Amino acid sequence: MQQEQHLTSSLVRKMQRFAVGCTTSLVLTLGVATTTSVATAAPASPNLDELAQYAGIDKSLLDSAITQATYQQKIIDTMNRPYESKPWYTYRKLFMTKQRIDAGVEFYLQHEAELQRAHQELGVAPEIVCAIIGVETFFGKNMGTWKVLDALYTLGFHYPSRASYFSKEFANYVKLATREGWGLTEIKGSYAGAMGMGQFMPSSYLSYAIDFDGDQHVNLFNDTQDAIGSVANYFRAHGWVDGGGVMYPAHVYGSNGHIVPKATIDALMKKEWNLTPQDLVNAGISTKVNLTQDQKIRLYSYELEDGTYDYQVALNNFYAITRYNKSQLYARVVFELSEAIAVGYQEAKLLQGQYVAPAGKRP
Repeated sequence: MQQEQHLTSSLVRKMQRFAVGCTTSLVLTLGVATTTSVATAAPASPNLDELAQYAGIDKSLLDSAITQATYQQKIIDTMNRPYESKPWYTYRKLFMTKQRIDAGVEFYLQHEAELQRAHQELGVAPEIVCAIIGVETFFGKNMGTWKVLDALYTLGFHYPSRASYFSKEFANYVKLATREGWGLTEIKGSYAGAMGMGQFMPSSYLSYAIDFDGDQHVNLFNDTQDAIGSVANYFRAHGWVDGGGVMYPAHVYGSNGHIVPKATIDALMKKEWNLTPQDLVNAGISTKVNLTQDQKIRLYSYELEDGTYDYQVALNNFYAITRYNKSQLYARVVFELSEAIAVGYQEAKLLQGQYVAPAGKRP
């Protein structure tokens, strides 16, 4: 999904949003969208006949959609300034705030029944669903102000490096709007064309959004039950393992007490998801849990404020988060926010006289 974090109003004025999965660009919503002549943009040339065939819709629907769309230069500008170049220690501070954690606990308590049902039926932990919605839209408060039609048209037809992806999402949006009876220019979302509380791209909306409250309608904008169920459904479809671990610190000091050479660590990171637990053992790297040799793992590094690096071993559930947004920064902050929300929820329940045991996680 194309994604971008949602910031509180005090932070919005200070930074831009990034686009990797599907979140909303609030910096750009503070002013009026800039309309620029299409002639000033680098053109892309999607084949409308092929797009219509891909989406299973009539080409005339695409022709009509294009006549209603407006090119937005600010979207191109934002795509050319990716936010994720910031280091981990800066990125983390934007999300791991008391305000966001408290709001996450409140969201969990308010929607406890729906979250627990999603866990039971779809096998995805409530705190993960909360964290996704919290990072994406601050629990539904910031779902974006760009016209989705304009965003996808701009990126699909005037941003050659990603035109293949976004032109298909343009066609998917036309299909989705037709199915749902939406006016093409009515729906608002992120500068990347993501929509709703969980910031689903049109293809994800079509494939993974579900009617979780049984009202015969899928609504990810105003129906929190549908949003919760749909996020959980997305994670189930992308391999989330209920009760499985997400990531663990990597101890990069060998048996002799000396740090493992950086060249060795770099070589291990280059293996990406082809890394094996035995590779770590051979290099003298360990974790606090015993990893089975058939486990899918990856080694990541995160820059700290003092210039050193924190190394983490990511597991299958971390990979599942990266299917929502491929950024390693995003995936880790979702995990950390989920852990903080879970602790806050347990403390809140204890104040209500109910003890909630922490969820055990296996490697």
